[in-house]
Amino acid sequence: MKHLALLILFTLLSCGQHKEIYIDPNKPKFETLDQGRMFFKNVRAPYYDLIKVPQATDDMIVYQIGKAVQDTTKAIIQLHIVFHETTQNAYIMLSPNQTFDGYMHYKVKWTDDTGLWNEIRYQQGSMNEQFKFATEIYNTLKKDNIKYEISFGDKTLPFLTTEEEREAFRITLVDYYRLVALF
Repeated sequence: MKHLALLILFTLLSCGQHKEIYIDPNKPKFETLDQGRMFFKNVRAPYYDLIKVPQATDDMIVYQIGKAVQDTTKAIIQLHIVFHETTQNAYIMLSPNQTFDGYMHYKVKWTDDTGLWNEIRYQQGSMNEQFKFATEIYNTLKKDNIKYEISFGDKTLPFLTTEEEREAFRITLVDYYRLVALF
């Protein structure tokens, strides 16, 4: 009974453990450590699909979470974890769906219940820019009752509207942050 109580306490304390952690979007990290690679490969990789990306080289593995929402009628940006075997580095890569019509400049506006709002901007760029954009969104996902919209070209559409979309985005980043030892 004592062990059961300890197990329940441990489980309760470990739930939501990443909710309070702020990741600095201006300090990208790409280098992986052995323990992060082993954890990802043995524990988390089975939840991902390996995908083919035209610009990937032979020593790159591109992962997409199996829970990724595949809806071409909504504005969805999939996140891919790119692992470069030669350098042992990992990157987060944005993969917008067909709704974006090739646009690579986005503005995400988030608003909370109190009316507080802010914008997160992305202009096609390096892995640093992709890390920054995804991380800024991640930091807002931890707040309650946030609504998002995304603008590109002359369109403004709802963004991250379902729990499934938010969880796929969030879980991919949590796995990435573990892989590069930011958690």
